[in-house]
Amino acid sequence: MLRIENVQKAFGKKVILNEVTFEAKAGEIIGLVAPNGTGKSTLLNIIMNFVSPDSGRVSIKDDLDYSSKKNEIKMHEHLSFLPELNDLYEELSGTEHLKLYAKMWKKDVNKIQGIVNRLNMQGYVKKPVRTYSLGMRQRLAFAMILASDTDIMLMDEVMNGLDPDNVALLTKVLIELKKNGKIVLIASHLLDNLDLYADRILFFREGNILLETREDSVGLADRTFIKIPVTNKDYKFILDNKTLPVGSQFIANKLLAIPIKDLSKEDIGLWINYFIENGKLNVTIGQIGTSEWYEEFYN
Repeated sequence: MLRIENVQKAFGKKVILNEVTFEAKAGEIIGLVAPNGTGKSTLLNIIMNFVSPDSGRVSIKDDLDYSSKKNEIKMHEHLSFLPELNDLYEELSGTEHLKLYAKMWKKDVNKIQGIVNRLNMQGYVKKPVRTYSLGMRQRLAFAMILASDTDIMLMDEVMNGLDPDNVALLTKVLIELKKNGKIVLIASHLLDNLDLYADRILFFREGNILLETREDSVGLADRTFIKIPVTNKDYKFILDNKTLPVGSQFIANKLLAIPIKDLSKEDIGLWINYFIENGKLNVTIGQIGTSEWYEEFYN
């Protein structure tokens, strides 16, 4: 288990993280979502102890934290961070980078070839990094964190520079990591893709966790809505003519979301028919996606 307790961080007078608290369990992927400069990367760096918090505590396995240098070494046996692309060595090959990471975490270098095959890197992995494209460098960085094979993996914009095929490939591997019991914290701007593999998504604003979407705590029904694309004018018409169910929300000025948790099947059908009869033919039932919440909070 990874535990973040009351972590506070400010740079000058600007508070970046304000007593942030949450836990992550084995086999869980947590997405971190917020505009740039609002604390996602700072939080990941604090978890690695690259940046010291002003207050608060990061711990794993309940009792292990950064209270001493000896403990820090033990912490880093369980933690790894996606390498920055500008930290790659231009003259070293991909294979040499992978061996470096495997040896740093005392892992079996014989497993490297399996990682190379899984990420379709065979055609270039033996070449020097200076010959790599942005997407090839990004795949190498991801392969390096796989070579570390730590219990907890922290990733900042892991999909950056990848084409759709490789985004899909890394998504599959992330789901495999979850099935293998890894804890993954990932900050990503590909919001719809994040919905495919994250168990929870934390939205940050002004240093605080603004919203946590979590299927296992609120239940699937709590997160399922009748979704109707509407304009402000449409919304006013609905309010003038119907009493909406409790918990209905108008998301980002363009989507009416009616929760179905407390509605009977008959009521759900009546609401869907009501909107279809009023010209809203693309009524759907589903969860509010991360990109929709993002527009609500930040746009």
